[in-house]
Amino acid sequence: MNKPTLAVIGFPGNNCEIETVRAAERNGFSAQWIRWNQIDQVGNFDAYVLPGGFSFEDRGRAGAIAAREPIFDALREEAKKGKVILGICNGAQMVVESGLIPVGDNPLPFALADNIRRDAADHVVGTGYYTTWTNLKVENPNTAFTNQVTDLIRVPIAHGEGRFTSESQSGRDALAGAAQVAFRYCNAGGTVNDHYPVTPNGAFAAVSMIVNQEGTIGALMPHPERRFENFTGDQIWQSMRVWIESGKSPATVAIGDLSAQPLPAIESISLAEDSIYLEKTLIITDNEAFSVGSTAQAVAGPEVQLEKSIVYAVSGEKIDATALADTGLIYNANKESLVAFEPKDSQYLVEPLVNDEADHLADQLTTVLGQDIQVRTFKAWNFGSTPKNDVATVLQNGLLANPNAFKIFKV
Repeated sequence: MNKPTLAVIGFPGNNCEIETVRAAERNGFSAQWIRWNQIDQVGNFDAYVLPGGFSFEDRGRAGAIAAREPIFDALREEAKKGKVILGICNGAQMVVESGLIPVGDNPLPFALADNIRRDAADHVVGTGYYTTWTNLKVENPNTAFTNQVTDLIRVPIAHGEGRFTSESQSGRDALAGAAQVAFRYCNAGGTVNDHYPVTPNGAFAAVSMIVNQEGTIGALMPHPERRFENFTGDQIWQSMRVWIESGKSPATVAIGDLSAQPLPAIESISLAEDSIYLEKTLIITDNEAFSVGSTAQAVAGPEVQLEKSIVYAVSGEKIDATALADTGLIYNANKESLVAFEPKDSQYLVEPLVNDEADHLADQLTTVLGQDIQVRTFKAWNFGSTPKNDVATVLQNGLLANPNAFKIFKV
């Protein structure tokens, strides 16, 4: 019997391609590493894996640019045929951002937001990138990734944006239910717990892997490829092989359509009189703005113009812009400029629903300035003279803000 074939698709910035190929091969696949621009290779394999790393340096947010690369159009066609597709870590972020795992008519029902480590008392004990070993417990055993799992799986994590979350009721129901959850984090005894240290990133309902309704497409944050011997993570690869060899996939699979989702809510925000508003821009090349702008042009057309800045809203009893700048916490004069914020009609402000960066900066400024400081931070995208229809297309696509993790404002 011929081995099932599997392609590991590497994007610029990924770093787990080789070990992913090795993991697939030691578990019975004939595996090959292909690149994101080898679109003509898609269609030649039984399964596809999107590996971990930092595709496009996580510009915009993790997985957002990669998920809008042309190769995903080909992967969507493969997904519709029931081909098995697994995204690991950064690959999981791509899968979530691409619309491959919908809930009903919602093509973007989830986000992988910044990590938040909360203890049993709900205190924040850490944020940001985190690496450790985790235990996983099967929630739905009837998927391409769990059908051969016989016990708990112990696998490592290494990510900064791994918190499964949703702002829609249907998305939260899916995360809380069994049908679209393959694994949840648990302790060594198998007890599921959504607090740190059992759940290492604050994921809703301790979710570590979601799947589509048919069980053929998965987004997994921990890494089942990072160890060779006596590794329970191999059961995930064995499940994929058995699923394919047994022909368990349905003939057709439903995927999401990003072009069909509604425009995100744009909220109005007024400039508070008791706050100082500052805008920071890079005076060196802004690689993030370039990459997101190029992707926006691919989404909506060549007339899209996009510039990026950071906007700070800072409040305190006796502070001024000079004192804030002098702290050295807001900007680096060698590479950035800092000016009073003057809103532009073509500008949209994007703010995380949970803004740990702003809270951390507020704590630092409070210590340095000796008074209570509050901070809000926004990533500001200025469309300049971009046609309004093109602006709407970019906003609707979700490129600038996944609605499950961010809000969009206009002043």
